[in-house]
Amino acid sequence: MFDTPADAQAQLAPYFSRPQVEMIVGVLEPTLVFRPLPRDKAGDEQGLGGSRIGGTPDLPPGLAWPRRANPVDGEAIAGRGNAEAGEAMRRHFRKELPYAFFAQVDLGEAARQARGQNTPAAALPGQGRLLFFYDLTAGPWDNGTGSARVIWDESPRESLVVQAMPPDLARAAEAHRAEIATVNRAFKLPLPKPDSGTPYGGPARPMHLHATLRPPAVESLEMEARPALKAALARDDDEAGFRDAYQDLFAKAFDSYYGAANAGRRNQLLGSPLPEQSDPRFEAEVVTRFGVQHLDRNRIAAHRAEIEAGQRTWRLLLQIDVGDFLQADGEGTVYFLIRDTDLSERRFDRVVAVYQQT
Repeated sequence: MFDTPADAQAQLAPYFSRPQVEMIVGVLEPTLVFRPLPRDKAGDEQGLGGSRIGGTPDLPPGLAWPRRANPVDGEAIAGRGNAEAGEAMRRHFRKELPYAFFAQVDLGEAARQARGQNTPAAALPGQGRLLFFYDLTAGPWDNGTGSARVIWDESPRESLVVQAMPPDLARAAEAHRAEIATVNRAFKLPLPKPDSGTPYGGPARPMHLHATLRPPAVESLEMEARPALKAALARDDDEAGFRDAYQDLFAKAFDSYYGAANAGRRNQLLGSPLPEQSDPRFEAEVVTRFGVQHLDRNRIAAHRAEIEAGQRTWRLLLQIDVGDFLQADGEGTVYFLIRDTDLSERRFDRVVAVYQQT
């Protein structure tokens, strides 16, 4: 959103009073965002191992594209959807397909963007790549470790090989496009493009990382840690205009309904998440601590102190907007989250994926 505090002051000044600008600038959170490489430069500037969203990963010999085994609780997961979605998940689980590839992050590039030891990127490994995979067919009903895989690959760049989509995953993607085409023909709608995104993969888009600063979202834990700002936004007197302007700032920056110019702005590496509902770290703590997708109000009240303490031990690794990943109509955001201790121990096998949509 903002490159520097001075940039933030200049952009905020037309919409907020000077004290309000100072309050917002004082709570800016660092994060890394993805910016597309121009098509005429993508091949020359990126090469093997570069950051990208969608497409296929670059893997060394011996490292396999991860597959999702038919989960032992598959029937319970399928039961969370309606009848049609549940049956689709049962068929999906029986196929034991590879996960959809979501993103590849060049950790060397992230380290160069870290800008010092106090930025979130300083906690990441300094070399190699993080590879993010997700089950977009069942994941929206299955917050937890089973719906995602995150791999830290330290292989030398020169050992990497461009991957083709696994044949069974490619067949599933083609079948999905054919199904959409049949429906669209019936309603005289445009047919999907040959490379259009599906639950099995998104179009390849080479990216570069860019360090930026953002104010915390109202629903985030970072807002809870800023009581003065939270109190100012909660007031019902003349300061209510501050709340409206603050929410409008986020809507225009991140809401896709404001147009194509905002595409991809919800995608980020590290930093404070942009929740669609509650902070996704709450859901990561609930599913990990209690082994359930949701708690009722009584259980939340009974365990509030431990949940609130536990959710602060999680951090956002990656956030991907589903519609942007597909480069087509799609709803929701996928959050890849990891505990601080697991990140320091490089236990990326413990990453929890949380899906939200409004």
